[in-house]
Amino acid sequence: MSAFRNTELFKAEGLTLNSSSNHVDAGVTNATSGLTGAIDVSRISNGLLIVTVANAPTGTSPTLAVFFDVLDATGTTWVQTSSATSIGGALLTTAGFTYGVINNGYVLTNRGRIRWTLGGTTPSFTGVSFSIHGRP
Repeated sequence: MSAFRNTELFKAEGLTLNSSSNHVDAGVTNATSGLTGAIDVSRISNGLLIVTVANAPTGTSPTLAVFFDVLDATGTTWVQTSSATSIGGALLTTAGFTYGVINNGYVLTNRGRIRWTLGGTTPSFTGVSFSIHGRP
C-alpha cells in the first residue's frame, strides 16, 4: 500500500493552442479518466491548475492567459472562477509553467473547463499541458 494519494482529476498533454479553439472540455480526452466533455470536479472543494508550455511560442508578442470556469446550476452559462488576469495572475509569454488555485473563494459546481485567450499577432503555443489536482 502506497502512502501517496493521487489527487489528479484532469490531464491533457501536447496540446497546440492557437485561434482554432479556446477551451478544453468536449474536444480533449482527459488522460486521467479517459472521458471527454466537461471536467468532473464534483468530488473536490478546491484545486490546483498547472499549465506547462514545453516549447517557445511563435508569433509576434505572443501571450497566453489561462482561466478556470464552472457551469452554473442551469447548465447553460460558464462562470469564471479564476483570477481576472490569468490563472496564477500572470500571462505566459515563453516556455515554462504557471499554476493557480481554481476556487478563488467559491464552492465549485460539478462541471468545469479550462479556457484560454491568446494575444499578439498570429500566436501559437505548442506542447501545452494542463493538469488539475484537487482535494475534498
